[in-house]
Amino acid sequence: MFHYFLQLNFATILISLFMLIFVNVNPVFQRKVIRLFSIAISSVLCLVIVDSIEYWCATLPYPTMLRVAVSIIGYALRPTNICFVILLSCGNRVSQKFKKFIVLPGILNMLIASTALFSGICFSYSDKNEFVRGPLGYSAFAASGFYLILLVILTNKLYKMEHTYESLIAIFIAVTNTIAAILEAFFHYDGLINTTGAVGIAFYYMYLTTQQFKRDPLTRALNRRYFYLDADRLIKSKCLTAVISIDLNDLKRFNDENGHAAGDTALCTIVACIQNILPRGCHLYRTGGDEFMILCSRVSKDDVPALIDHMRRELSKTLYCCAIGFATPDADEDFEHICSIADAAMYANKKQLKGEDTIR
Repeated sequence: MFHYFLQLNFATILISLFMLIFVNVNPVFQRKVIRLFSIAISSVLCLVIVDSIEYWCATLPYPTMLRVAVSIIGYALRPTNICFVILLSCGNRVSQKFKKFIVLPGILNMLIASTALFSGICFSYSDKNEFVRGPLGYSAFAASGFYLILLVILTNKLYKMEHTYESLIAIFIAVTNTIAAILEAFFHYDGLINTTGAVGIAFYYMYLTTQQFKRDPLTRALNRRYFYLDADRLIKSKCLTAVISIDLNDLKRFNDENGHAAGDTALCTIVACIQNILPRGCHLYRTGGDEFMILCSRVSKDDVPALIDHMRRELSKTLYCCAIGFATPDADEDFEHICSIADAAMYANKKQLKGEDTIR
């Protein structure tokens, strides 16, 4: 029996242990994200252990409280894989109140499973140690179903926010967890949920880690490297419709007078302001200290001036002012030349603003 479970769970245990070590010795994320990943991985390892104990208890000719206890833990942990993925996907996009709502079905499922200690409303074991499912015995499946539906809704939201790859990963995790649950519940395959959970969490961690290297650590705008990578891709596919050049006015003076922390606040504020109004197909990049570029691919050339006017109106509501210029590419035009035209238009706008109190 030990040989069977070692063979069944070796890959899951190995992935989970490596992930647990890697997440904690390579602190790419904030501590709360690292903690959430650590708890998710630990729950997979715990599920492997309780499943192994439960399988051994099932070979006994009589029921034991140990089997009841580990079965309760197994019931409680099974929906958590998807729950953790949802919490990680949400990040700072939802309120703490909504996050508490997310974990509510998992807590309810745990409470229902706990009734096995004193009743058979969820499950029990006969005198011959046979599993007997009660009227609420499908609570773990109900909680998992709720989380899968929530994950599909979140996937749709991520897609609309242009987090296309993240939405595809969420779909992959939802589909594989569904298949694993069906195969375990109806075809009696062992260990699939554990392995699927470990692989899904590891895969999602790798994705989020790669995303960290695409973004400027201060403002969270895309960085200079990805500006040129995305530009090359858009030019080759002939999808680039405009390049917008943006420069925050008087940042050096603002740093000198108010300190660098205030300067950082200025940069983060204008990025948040612009990101909030960018339509689909437009992406903001920080290409220098106070310099930003936007690549447009789904906005027509005629709509770019209106987009810039919208940006100026929104920026006027802040303490800061930006010079903005743009260029629209012609057929087979060199990308550096397009950028130089956009920069020239931006500097012309900066000259117009010169003499104004740009930091209000």
